[in-house]
Amino acid sequence: LNGPSFVSSVDSGNLVASLYTLHAGALDLIERPLCCAQLFNGIRAHWALMHSQGKLPSKLASFPMPGPAAPIYDSIAWLQNAEEALAAATTSLKTQLRNTWWYSETVHRIGAARSLIRSYAPWMLPEFEKLRGIPELGLARSSALSIEESIPFAKSLEARLANAQNTLVRERDLLPLVDELRKMIPATIENLDTLIRGLRAIAQEASRLADGTEFDFLVDPNRQILSIGYEMAKHKTHEACYDMLASEARIATFLAVARGDLRQESWFKLARDFASAFGQYLLLSWTGTMFEYLMPSLWMRSYSNTLISRTQNAIVGVQRGFARSLGIPWGISESGSARKDDAGHYSYHAYGVPQVALWFEATAGPVISPYSTFLALGVDCVEALRNLRKMESMGWVGAYGFYESADYMASLKRPELTREWMAHHQGMGLLAVVNLLHDNVMQRWFHSNPLVQSAELLLHELPTSKGVIRRRLQEFSPVPAAAPTHAPAPAAATAS
Repeated sequence: LNGPSFVSSVDSGNLVASLYTLHAGALDLIERPLCCAQLFNGIRAHWALMHSQGKLPSKLASFPMPGPAAPIYDSIAWLQNAEEALAAATTSLKTQLRNTWWYSETVHRIGAARSLIRSYAPWMLPEFEKLRGIPELGLARSSALSIEESIPFAKSLEARLANAQNTLVRERDLLPLVDELRKMIPATIENLDTLIRGLRAIAQEASRLADGTEFDFLVDPNRQILSIGYEMAKHKTHEACYDMLASEARIATFLAVARGDLRQESWFKLARDFASAFGQYLLLSWTGTMFEYLMPSLWMRSYSNTLISRTQNAIVGVQRGFARSLGIPWGISESGSARKDDAGHYSYHAYGVPQVALWFEATAGPVISPYSTFLALGVDCVEALRNLRKMESMGWVGAYGFYESADYMASLKRPELTREWMAHHQGMGLLAVVNLLHDNVMQRWFHSNPLVQSAELLLHELPTSKGVIRRRLQEFSPVPAAAPTHAPAPAAATAS
Protein backbone atom coordinates (compact mmCIF):
# COMPACT_ATOMS: atom_id res chain seq x y z
CA LEU A 1 0.00 0.00 0.00
CA ASN A 2 1.50 3.32 -1.07
CA GLY A 3 0.71 6.22 1.23
CA PRO A 4 -0.75 6.43 4.75
CA SER A 5 -2.73 3.55 6.24
CA PHE A 6 -4.99 5.89 8.24
CA VAL A 7 -6.45 9.31 7.33
CA SER A 8 -7.02 11.27 10.54
CA SER A 9 -10.07 13.54 10.78
CA VAL A 10 -8.29 15.81 13.28
CA ASP A 11 -5.23 16.23 11.10
CA SER A 12 -7.41 16.76 8.04
CA GLY A 13 -9.16 19.63 9.81
CA ASN A 14 -5.86 21.11 10.94
CA LEU A 15 -4.48 20.86 7.42
CA VAL A 16 -7.41 22.65 5.78
CA ALA A 17 -7.45 25.31 8.50
CA SER A 18 -3.75 25.89 7.89
CA LEU A 19 -4.27 26.12 4.13
CA TYR A 20 -7.07 28.68 4.52
CA THR A 21 -4.85 30.64 6.91
CA LEU A 22 -1.86 30.48 4.57
CA HIS A 23 -3.97 31.68 1.64
CA ALA A 24 -5.23 34.73 3.52
CA GLY A 25 -1.87 35.41 5.14
CA ALA A 26 0.09 35.43 1.90
CA LEU A 27 -2.34 37.92 0.34
CA ASP A 28 -2.38 40.04 3.49
CA LEU A 29 1.42 40.33 3.50
CA ILE A 30 1.31 41.88 0.03
CA GLU A 31 -0.76 44.73 1.46
CA ARG A 32 1.57 45.35 4.42
CA PRO A 33 4.73 47.48 4.62
CA LEU A 34 7.91 45.54 4.05
CA CYS A 35 9.79 47.35 6.83
CA CYS A 36 7.19 47.17 9.55
CA ALA A 37 7.63 48.03 13.22
CA GLN A 38 7.47 44.33 14.17
CA LEU A 39 10.69 43.66 12.28
CA PHE A 40 12.62 46.09 14.45
CA ASN A 41 10.76 45.14 17.62
CA GLY A 42 11.91 41.58 17.10
CA ILE A 43 15.52 42.59 16.52
CA ARG A 44 15.34 44.95 19.50
CA ALA A 45 14.07 42.15 21.76
CA HIS A 46 16.74 39.77 20.48
CA TRP A 47 19.51 42.33 21.03
CA ALA A 48 18.29 43.10 24.56
CA LEU A 49 18.18 39.38 25.36
CA MET A 50 21.72 38.92 24.15
CA HIS A 51 22.89 41.78 26.36
CA SER A 52 21.06 40.51 29.44
CA GLN A 53 22.51 37.02 29.08
CA GLY A 54 26.03 38.16 28.25
CA LYS A 55 26.02 36.52 24.84
CA LEU A 56 27.46 39.56 23.04
CA PRO A 57 31.05 40.79 23.44
CA SER A 58 31.67 43.62 25.90
CA LYS A 59 32.56 45.97 23.02
CA LEU A 60 28.89 45.95 22.01
CA ALA A 61 27.44 46.30 25.52
CA SER A 62 27.11 50.08 25.13
CA PHE A 63 25.55 49.90 21.68
CA PRO A 64 21.87 50.62 22.43
CA MET A 65 19.20 50.27 19.80
CA PRO A 66 16.66 53.09 19.27
CA GLY A 67 13.44 52.67 21.25
CA PRO A 68 10.08 51.56 19.81
CA ALA A 69 8.94 55.17 19.37
CA ALA A 70 12.00 56.16 17.32
CA PRO A 71 11.56 56.93 13.60
CA ILE A 72 11.98 53.88 11.40
CA TYR A 73 14.93 55.49 9.62
CA ASP A 74 16.83 55.63 12.93
CA SER A 75 16.33 51.88 13.36
CA ILE A 76 17.55 51.25 9.81
CA ALA A 77 20.63 53.37 10.46
CA TRP A 78 21.24 51.37 13.62
CA LEU A 79 21.18 48.18 11.58
CA GLN A 80 24.06 49.41 9.46
CA ASN A 81 26.09 50.51 12.47
CA ALA A 82 25.37 47.23 14.26
CA GLU A 83 26.36 45.16 11.24
CA GLU A 84 29.67 47.03 10.95
CA ALA A 85 30.33 46.70 14.69
CA LEU A 86 29.53 42.98 14.65
CA ALA A 87 31.81 42.46 11.67
CA ALA A 88 34.65 44.27 13.44
CA ALA A 89 34.05 42.37 16.68
CA THR A 90 33.88 39.01 14.92
CA THR A 91 37.39 39.32 13.54
CA SER A 92 38.82 39.84 17.03
CA LEU A 93 36.73 37.26 18.88
CA LYS A 94 37.93 33.88 19.91
CA THR A 95 36.60 31.09 17.70
CA GLN A 96 34.59 29.58 20.55
CA LEU A 97 32.42 32.69 21.04
CA ARG A 98 32.20 33.45 17.34
CA ASN A 99 30.80 29.99 16.68
CA THR A 100 28.12 30.05 19.38
CA TRP A 101 24.58 29.79 18.04
CA TRP A 102 23.29 32.94 19.71
CA TYR A 103 26.10 35.12 18.44
CA SER A 104 25.92 33.81 14.89
CA GLU A 105 22.11 34.18 15.00
CA THR A 106 22.51 37.85 15.97
CA VAL A 107 24.88 38.43 13.08
CA HIS A 108 22.47 36.63 10.73
CA ARG A 109 19.40 38.61 11.82
CA ILE A 110 21.07 41.98 11.50
CA GLY A 111 22.48 41.05 8.08
CA ALA A 112 19.16 39.62 6.86
CA ALA A 113 17.28 42.79 7.82
CA ARG A 114 19.85 44.94 6.03
CA SER A 115 19.69 42.73 2.95
CA LEU A 116 15.88 42.94 2.97
CA ILE A 117 15.94 46.72 2.85
CA ARG A 118 18.70 46.89 0.26
CA SER A 119 16.88 44.44 -2.04
CA TYR A 120 13.32 45.78 -1.75
CA ALA A 121 13.49 49.38 -0.47
CA PRO A 122 16.97 50.81 -1.07
CA TRP A 123 15.70 54.41 -0.84
CA MET A 124 15.35 53.80 2.93
CA LEU A 125 19.08 53.11 3.41
CA PRO A 126 21.03 55.61 5.57
CA GLU A 127 23.31 56.65 2.69
CA PHE A 128 20.31 58.23 0.95
CA GLU A 129 19.23 60.30 3.93
CA LYS A 130 20.01 63.58 2.16
CA LEU A 131 17.81 62.61 -0.78
CA ARG A 132 14.85 62.14 1.57
CA GLY A 133 15.03 65.85 2.28
CA ILE A 134 14.14 66.69 -1.33
CA PRO A 135 10.31 66.97 -1.55
CA GLU A 136 10.27 66.44 -5.33
CA LEU A 137 11.54 62.87 -4.92
CA GLY A 138 8.69 61.91 -2.58
CA LEU A 139 10.85 59.66 -0.38
CA ALA A 140 9.46 60.92 2.92
CA ARG A 141 6.37 58.69 2.75
CA SER A 142 8.16 55.60 1.49
CA SER A 143 8.33 53.85 4.88
CA ALA A 144 4.54 53.39 4.94
CA LEU A 145 4.30 51.78 1.50
CA SER A 146 2.94 48.26 1.25
CA ILE A 147 4.78 45.68 -0.82
CA GLU A 148 2.20 46.08 -3.59
CA GLU A 149 2.43 49.89 -3.53
CA SER A 150 6.23 49.77 -3.70
CA ILE A 151 6.34 48.76 -7.39
CA PRO A 152 4.47 51.78 -8.81
CA PHE A 153 6.37 53.96 -6.34
CA ALA A 154 9.71 52.58 -7.54
CA LYS A 155 8.76 53.10 -11.18
CA SER A 156 7.72 56.70 -10.58
CA LEU A 157 10.85 57.26 -8.47
CA GLU A 158 12.99 56.05 -11.35
CA ALA A 159 11.45 58.72 -13.56
CA ARG A 160 11.87 61.41 -10.90
CA LEU A 161 15.51 60.49 -10.40
CA ALA A 162 16.08 60.73 -14.16
CA ASN A 163 14.82 64.31 -14.05
CA ALA A 164 16.66 65.17 -10.86
CA GLN A 165 19.51 67.08 -12.52
CA ASN A 166 17.34 70.17 -12.87
CA THR A 167 16.17 69.88 -9.26
CA LEU A 168 19.68 69.45 -7.87
CA VAL A 169 21.58 72.05 -9.92
CA ARG A 170 22.60 73.91 -6.76
CA GLU A 171 23.55 70.75 -4.86
CA ARG A 172 25.97 68.97 -7.14
CA ASP A 173 27.30 66.85 -4.29
CA LEU A 174 23.97 64.97 -4.28
CA LEU A 175 24.19 63.91 -7.91
CA PRO A 176 26.33 60.82 -7.18
CA LEU A 177 23.68 59.68 -4.69
CA VAL A 178 20.98 60.18 -7.31
CA ASP A 179 22.93 58.10 -9.82
CA GLU A 180 23.63 55.37 -7.29
CA LEU A 181 19.98 55.04 -6.24
CA ARG A 182 18.78 55.22 -9.83
CA LYS A 183 21.00 52.27 -10.77
CA MET A 184 19.46 50.19 -7.96
CA ILE A 185 15.83 50.75 -8.98
CA PRO A 186 15.51 48.22 -11.87
CA ALA A 187 16.73 45.34 -9.68
CA THR A 188 14.45 46.54 -6.89
CA ILE A 189 11.41 46.48 -9.17
CA GLU A 190 12.30 42.99 -10.32
CA ASN A 191 12.76 41.81 -6.71
CA LEU A 192 9.42 43.26 -5.66
CA ASP A 193 7.66 41.73 -8.65
CA THR A 194 9.17 38.32 -7.91
CA LEU A 195 8.15 38.60 -4.25
CA ILE A 196 4.56 39.53 -5.07
CA ARG A 197 4.22 36.81 -7.69
CA GLY A 198 5.65 34.32 -5.21
CA LEU A 199 3.20 35.29 -2.47
CA ARG A 200 0.26 35.11 -4.89
CA ALA A 201 1.43 31.71 -6.09
CA ILE A 202 1.57 30.47 -2.49
CA ALA A 203 -1.96 31.78 -1.88
CA GLN A 204 -3.24 30.18 -5.08
CA GLU A 205 -1.64 26.83 -4.32
CA ALA A 206 -2.96 26.84 -0.74
CA SER A 207 -6.45 27.56 -2.05
CA ARG A 208 -6.16 24.83 -4.69
CA LEU A 209 -5.09 22.24 -2.14
CA ALA A 210 -7.82 23.25 0.31
CA ASP A 211 -10.51 23.16 -2.37
CA GLY A 212 -9.30 19.73 -3.45
CA THR A 213 -9.87 18.16 -0.05
CA GLU A 214 -13.01 16.34 1.03
CA PHE A 215 -14.52 15.54 4.40
CA ASP A 216 -17.55 13.53 3.32
CA PHE A 217 -15.68 10.20 3.32
CA LEU A 218 -14.75 10.83 6.98
CA VAL A 219 -18.40 11.17 8.02
CA ASP A 220 -20.05 8.25 9.77
CA PRO A 221 -23.11 7.68 7.52
CA ASN A 222 -25.38 6.56 10.35
CA ARG A 223 -24.52 9.10 13.03
CA GLN A 224 -23.72 12.02 10.69
CA ILE A 225 -20.69 13.08 12.69
CA LEU A 226 -16.99 12.64 11.97
CA SER A 227 -15.36 9.29 12.43
CA ILE A 228 -11.91 9.46 13.97
CA GLY A 229 -10.58 8.64 10.52
CA TYR A 230 -10.55 6.46 7.45
CA GLU A 231 -8.83 3.06 7.43
CA MET A 232 -7.16 2.78 4.05
CA ALA A 233 -6.50 -0.95 4.19
CA LYS A 234 -10.16 -1.72 5.02
CA HIS A 235 -11.58 1.03 2.78
CA LYS A 236 -13.96 2.23 5.45
CA THR A 237 -14.34 4.78 8.21
CA HIS A 238 -13.33 3.78 11.70
CA GLU A 239 -16.25 2.82 13.95
CA ALA A 240 -15.26 5.29 16.67
CA CYS A 241 -16.43 8.88 16.24
CA TYR A 242 -15.78 12.30 17.68
CA ASP A 243 -19.05 13.12 19.38
CA MET A 244 -18.05 15.75 21.97
CA LEU A 245 -17.89 19.51 21.51
CA ALA A 246 -14.84 19.73 23.77
CA SER A 247 -12.70 17.84 21.31
CA GLU A 248 -9.59 18.35 19.22
CA ALA A 249 -11.81 17.54 16.22
CA ARG A 250 -13.94 20.64 16.81
CA ILE A 251 -12.22 22.54 14.02
CA ALA A 252 -12.59 19.63 11.59
CA THR A 253 -16.31 19.38 12.40
CA PHE A 254 -16.71 23.13 12.04
CA LEU A 255 -15.02 23.08 8.62
CA ALA A 256 -17.05 20.09 7.46
CA VAL A 257 -20.24 22.01 8.30
CA ALA A 258 -18.96 25.21 6.67
CA ARG A 259 -18.06 23.33 3.48
CA GLY A 260 -21.34 21.42 3.33
CA ASP A 261 -19.91 17.95 4.06
CA LEU A 262 -21.95 17.89 7.27
CA ARG A 263 -25.33 19.42 8.02
CA GLN A 264 -25.53 22.13 10.68
CA GLU A 265 -27.46 19.68 12.84
CA SER A 266 -24.27 17.64 13.15
CA TRP A 267 -22.65 20.45 15.15
CA PHE A 268 -25.43 20.16 17.73
CA LYS A 269 -25.10 16.40 17.87
CA LEU A 270 -21.79 16.88 19.64
CA ALA A 271 -22.20 16.12 23.34
CA ARG A 272 -22.41 19.01 25.78
CA ASP A 273 -22.19 17.20 29.11
CA PHE A 274 -20.89 19.26 32.01
CA ALA A 275 -18.46 18.68 34.84
CA SER A 276 -17.62 20.57 38.01
CA ALA A 277 -14.01 20.57 39.13
CA PHE A 278 -11.78 22.87 41.17
CA GLY A 279 -14.50 25.50 41.36
CA GLN A 280 -15.13 25.53 37.61
CA TYR A 281 -18.08 24.45 35.47
CA LEU A 282 -17.17 23.30 31.98
CA LEU A 283 -17.88 20.82 29.21
CA LEU A 284 -16.59 17.30 29.61
CA SER A 285 -13.96 16.11 27.15
CA TRP A 286 -12.92 12.54 26.42
CA THR A 287 -9.59 12.51 28.27
CA GLY A 288 -9.34 15.96 29.93
CA THR A 289 -6.38 17.14 27.87
CA MET A 290 -5.50 20.75 27.17
CA PHE A 291 -5.13 19.71 23.53
CA GLU A 292 -8.82 18.79 23.27
CA TYR A 293 -10.01 22.06 24.75
CA LEU A 294 -7.59 24.63 23.32
CA MET A 295 -5.89 23.39 20.15
CA PRO A 296 -8.76 24.48 17.82
CA SER A 297 -8.48 28.02 19.21
CA LEU A 298 -5.17 28.44 17.41
CA TRP A 299 -7.37 29.16 14.38
CA MET A 300 -10.93 29.53 15.68
CA ARG A 301 -12.15 32.60 17.52
CA SER A 302 -13.96 32.15 20.80
CA TYR A 303 -16.40 34.95 21.38
CA SER A 304 -16.86 36.45 24.84
CA ASN A 305 -19.34 34.80 27.21
CA THR A 306 -20.13 31.94 24.85
CA LEU A 307 -20.18 28.26 25.71
CA ILE A 308 -16.80 27.65 24.12
CA SER A 309 -15.04 30.69 25.63
CA ARG A 310 -16.39 29.91 29.11
CA THR A 311 -15.15 26.33 28.76
CA GLN A 312 -11.73 27.44 27.56
CA ASN A 313 -11.36 29.81 30.50
CA ALA A 314 -12.55 27.12 32.87
CA ILE A 315 -10.14 24.43 31.68
CA VAL A 316 -7.18 26.67 32.43
CA GLY A 317 -8.59 27.14 35.93
CA VAL A 318 -9.06 23.39 36.28
CA GLN A 319 -5.54 22.63 35.12
CA ARG A 320 -4.09 25.20 37.49
CA GLY A 321 -6.19 23.89 40.37
CA PHE A 322 -5.19 20.29 39.73
CA ALA A 323 -1.48 21.15 39.58
CA ARG A 324 -1.75 23.37 42.66
CA SER A 325 -3.16 20.42 44.62
CA LEU A 326 0.05 18.52 43.81
CA GLY A 327 2.45 21.44 44.16
CA ILE A 328 3.76 21.22 40.59
CA PRO A 329 3.60 23.43 37.44
CA TRP A 330 0.41 23.10 35.41
CA GLY A 331 -0.35 21.98 31.86
CA ILE A 332 -1.43 18.40 31.14
CA SER A 333 -2.15 17.04 27.69
CA GLU A 334 -1.31 14.16 25.43
CA SER A 335 2.46 14.01 25.27
CA GLY A 336 5.54 11.90 25.53
CA SER A 337 6.64 10.73 28.95
CA ALA A 338 9.97 9.66 30.38
CA ARG A 339 9.14 5.94 30.21
CA LYS A 340 10.96 4.18 27.39
CA ASP A 341 10.33 0.98 25.50
CA ASP A 342 12.92 -1.70 24.84
CA ALA A 343 14.17 0.21 21.80
CA GLY A 344 14.80 3.32 23.91
CA HIS A 345 11.88 5.35 22.54
CA TYR A 346 9.82 7.56 24.83
CA SER A 347 6.22 6.49 25.34
CA TYR A 348 3.24 8.62 24.32
CA HIS A 349 -0.13 8.90 26.04
CA ALA A 350 -3.16 11.18 26.25
CA TYR A 351 -2.65 12.48 29.78
CA GLY A 352 -5.47 14.65 31.11
CA VAL A 353 -7.26 15.83 34.22
CA PRO A 354 -9.53 12.89 35.23
CA GLN A 355 -12.11 15.16 36.90
CA VAL A 356 -13.16 16.57 33.50
CA ALA A 357 -12.69 13.40 31.44
CA LEU A 358 -15.47 11.09 30.28
CA TRP A 359 -13.07 8.19 29.69
CA PHE A 360 -13.07 6.17 32.88
CA GLU A 361 -9.35 5.28 32.57
CA ALA A 362 -8.17 8.88 32.11
CA THR A 363 -5.00 9.67 34.02
CA ALA A 364 -2.94 12.79 34.58
CA GLY A 365 0.28 10.84 35.12
CA PRO A 366 1.08 13.42 36.30
CA VAL A 367 3.05 14.44 33.24
CA ILE A 368 3.39 18.17 32.57
CA SER A 369 3.92 19.27 28.95
CA PRO A 370 5.06 22.87 28.31
CA TYR A 371 3.20 23.07 24.99
CA SER A 372 -0.03 22.79 27.00
CA THR A 373 0.82 26.11 28.65
CA PHE A 374 1.60 27.66 25.28
CA LEU A 375 -1.93 26.72 24.17
CA ALA A 376 -3.23 28.71 27.15
CA LEU A 377 -1.51 31.94 26.09
CA GLY A 378 -4.67 33.03 24.31
CA VAL A 379 -6.81 32.41 27.38
CA ASP A 380 -4.72 33.68 30.31
CA CYS A 381 -1.40 34.99 29.05
CA VAL A 382 -0.30 36.34 32.45
CA GLU A 383 -0.60 33.00 34.23
CA ALA A 384 0.71 31.10 31.20
CA LEU A 385 3.84 33.25 31.03
CA ARG A 386 4.33 32.90 34.78
CA ASN A 387 4.08 29.13 34.44
CA LEU A 388 6.53 29.03 31.53
CA ARG A 389 9.01 31.11 33.50
CA LYS A 390 8.71 28.66 36.37
CA MET A 391 9.39 25.75 34.02
CA GLU A 392 12.39 27.57 32.58
CA SER A 393 13.77 28.22 36.08
CA MET A 394 13.48 24.49 36.77
CA GLY A 395 15.70 23.67 33.79
CA TRP A 396 13.04 22.33 31.44
CA VAL A 397 14.66 24.00 28.41
CA GLY A 398 17.15 22.52 25.98
CA ALA A 399 18.83 23.47 22.72
CA TYR A 400 15.55 23.64 20.79
CA GLY A 401 13.27 25.14 23.41
CA PHE A 402 11.15 23.55 26.13
CA TYR A 403 11.45 19.79 26.40
CA GLU A 404 8.46 17.62 25.56
CA SER A 405 7.45 17.07 29.18
CA ALA A 406 8.39 16.62 32.82
CA ASP A 407 7.31 13.24 34.19
CA TYR A 408 6.24 13.30 37.85
CA MET A 409 4.97 9.72 37.97
CA ALA A 410 7.90 8.45 40.00
CA SER A 411 8.21 11.48 42.29
CA LEU A 412 6.32 14.74 42.80
CA LYS A 413 9.50 16.37 44.04
CA ARG A 414 11.94 15.35 41.32
CA PRO A 415 10.47 15.00 37.82
CA GLU A 416 12.22 13.11 35.05
CA LEU A 417 12.49 15.19 31.89
CA THR A 418 11.38 13.79 28.54
CA ARG A 419 14.29 15.16 26.52
CA GLU A 420 12.75 15.28 23.07
CA TRP A 421 11.04 17.85 20.88
CA MET A 422 7.94 16.84 18.91
CA ALA A 423 7.36 18.91 15.79
CA HIS A 424 3.58 19.21 16.12
CA HIS A 425 3.80 20.35 19.75
CA GLN A 426 6.53 22.87 18.93
CA GLY A 427 4.38 24.07 16.02
CA MET A 428 1.36 24.61 18.26
CA GLY A 429 3.52 26.62 20.63
CA LEU A 430 4.81 28.80 17.81
CA LEU A 431 1.28 29.49 16.50
CA ALA A 432 0.15 30.43 20.01
CA VAL A 433 3.07 32.84 20.40
CA VAL A 434 2.38 34.44 17.01
CA ASN A 435 -1.26 34.95 18.00
CA LEU A 436 -0.19 36.51 21.29
CA LEU A 437 2.32 38.91 19.74
CA HIS A 438 0.31 39.81 16.63
CA ASP A 439 -3.23 40.33 17.88
CA ASN A 440 -4.49 36.83 17.01
CA VAL A 441 -3.38 37.15 13.40
CA MET A 442 -3.81 33.42 12.69
CA GLN A 443 -7.44 33.61 13.79
CA ARG A 444 -7.99 36.76 11.73
CA TRP A 445 -6.55 35.16 8.60
CA PHE A 446 -8.57 31.97 9.13
CA HIS A 447 -11.82 33.85 9.71
CA SER A 448 -11.32 36.01 6.63
CA ASN A 449 -12.35 33.00 4.53
CA PRO A 450 -15.97 33.37 3.29
CA LEU A 451 -16.78 29.72 4.04
CA VAL A 452 -15.60 30.15 7.61
CA GLN A 453 -17.62 33.34 7.96
CA SER A 454 -20.73 31.54 6.75
CA ALA A 455 -20.61 29.21 9.77
CA GLU A 456 -19.38 31.64 12.44
CA LEU A 457 -22.81 31.81 14.07
CA LEU A 458 -22.19 28.30 15.43
CA LEU A 459 -19.44 29.73 17.63
CA HIS A 460 -21.83 32.17 19.34
CA GLU A 461 -23.68 29.48 21.28
CA LEU A 462 -24.53 30.81 24.75
CA PRO A 463 -23.49 28.92 27.89
CA THR A 464 -25.92 27.08 30.09
CA SER A 465 -26.62 28.74 33.44
CA LYS A 466 -24.82 27.38 36.51
CA GLY A 467 -28.13 26.46 38.12
CA VAL A 468 -29.05 24.22 35.22
CA ILE A 469 -25.56 22.72 35.22
CA ARG A 470 -25.84 21.88 38.92
CA ARG A 471 -29.15 20.11 38.37
CA ARG A 472 -27.70 18.16 35.45
CA LEU A 473 -24.66 17.14 37.49
CA GLN A 474 -26.92 15.88 40.28
CA GLU A 475 -28.71 13.70 37.73
CA PHE A 476 -25.51 12.56 36.07
CA SER A 477 -24.95 8.80 36.27
CA PRO A 478 -21.44 7.26 36.38
CA VAL A 479 -19.85 6.06 33.18
CA PRO A 480 -20.39 2.30 32.75
CA ALA A 481 -17.45 0.03 33.38
CA ALA A 482 -17.28 -1.10 29.77
CA ALA A 483 -15.20 1.15 27.52
CA PRO A 484 -17.36 3.50 25.44
CA THR A 485 -17.46 2.99 21.71
CA HIS A 486 -17.68 6.61 20.59
CA ALA A 487 -13.94 7.32 20.78
CA PRO A 488 -10.74 5.28 20.84
CA ALA A 489 -8.69 4.53 23.91
CA PRO A 490 -6.00 7.20 23.63
CA ALA A 491 -2.94 5.23 24.67
CA ALA A 492 -1.31 5.87 21.29
CA ALA A 493 -3.20 9.08 20.47
CA THR A 494 -4.32 7.65 17.14
CA ALA A 495 -6.07 10.77 15.86
CA SER A 496 -3.67 13.48 16.89
